[in-house]
Amino acid sequence: MSALRQALLLTAIFVLILVSAGFFVVSEFQDEFDRRTRLELQNRFDTLAEEIAAGGFNSADHPNFGMEQVFFLPDGQASSIRLFRRTGFFDEDKYGDDDDDRRDDPDDGPKGEDRLYLGGPIEGGRLVVSTSLGRRDLIYDTMFQTLLVIGIVSILAATFVGGILGLSNQRRMSAVLDALSRVAGGDLAARIHPKRDRDDLDQLARRVDDTAAQLEILMHQTREFSTNIAHDLKTPLARLRLRLESALAANERDGDCSEEIRAALEQADEIIAIFDAFLRIARLESGASRAGFEPVDLAALADEAAEIYAAVVEDGGRSLDVDAHGPATIRGDRVLLIQMLANLIENGIRHTPEGTALTLIAGERELGLADTGPGIPPEEFGNVTRPMYRLDKSRGSESAGLGLSLVKNIAELHGAELVLSNNGRSGAPGLFVRAVFPEKNF
Repeated sequence: MSALRQALLLTAIFVLILVSAGFFVVSEFQDEFDRRTRLELQNRFDTLAEEIAAGGFNSADHPNFGMEQVFFLPDGQASSIRLFRRTGFFDEDKYGDDDDDRRDDPDDGPKGEDRLYLGGPIEGGRLVVSTSLGRRDLIYDTMFQTLLVIGIVSILAATFVGGILGLSNQRRMSAVLDALSRVAGGDLAARIHPKRDRDDLDQLARRVDDTAAQLEILMHQTREFSTNIAHDLKTPLARLRLRLESALAANERDGDCSEEIRAALEQADEIIAIFDAFLRIARLESGASRAGFEPVDLAALADEAAEIYAAVVEDGGRSLDVDAHGPATIRGDRVLLIQMLANLIENGIRHTPEGTALTLIAGERELGLADTGPGIPPEEFGNVTRPMYRLDKSRGSESAGLGLSLVKNIAELHGAELVLSNNGRSGAPGLFVRAVFPEKNF
């Protein structure tokens, strides 16, 4: 419930901030109100002092009830009331803590009334001015009640919204965790299927779905790959065992088993070649060969490959030509690119009938091979480049199904895209396999 706890924690922090802000506002308001009250009282004291000094003061004009009270004691008159013995600001508590003083001063208002006083000597006597703080208390009470209502409503609303959002996010997080647990348990078809893409949680869910889908594909390919390896190694290993048994029988019969041993070695070489192909694919996928890249002319490379393999192609009953349409130089590994063309030529010889024309294509941004053979169904274009995949489901051919996989890895090592299509160059059915290089590689 981490998402819900986080939402409630944020709500609690919001409530704490709200309460702290409320106390701060009340405190600041009290300080400002007291400051302004004292300022107004000081101004009133100064005004009355000027009136007294000018002789225009009339006590009848200042009745001692209501908001304001004015007390004036002329010089020469003695008084026992402590009200006239205090100087500066003082409140009713400091003045009214003696009941005898209150009885001696009938104009001092009702007991318990909260007032602020300012007293001191002036020209002609002593002056005391007071103002009622009842207005302040009323404002304080109103503010407190208002803030209390706002605070309670805000806290309830924040808790409700935070709980709803927390539960919603918790459900979404639980869906992600559940899908990951199912995938970890072997259910690679588990998906979250977020309905929207509104925030990071939805993006996380989509990324988990994409990862699970890719993992499902890889696991399927791994199982298929393992099955294909078992099939492809079973035949040469059975042949190897048969040859060894024949060699043993020949040795026991007449002592001459050299022919059988030679055939067994050929079977062993076939098995080693399969594992060498696996290792080459692994090295290419690691990208370790990029360090040896150098400028390579594709047209010259195609001519070199044709010169090397022309005799082999002719012995197989096919023809080999070169179509170099323009010079093009890329940065790459010459040996690997020759290997790519060699694999394409070998596939062309193995999977086409005699009389097929093979054409090496080079120039501009492409390098590949086109043939006039039977071709392959377009729906199989994406499958034939997978390791150990064969169109012949009976796996009766001698091919290990690694040729085009190596071609694809070499192309991807050079940043190229391996494109398979029907051979539209000759107007005849056939297959056209080419590596299309990006412009940045030139």
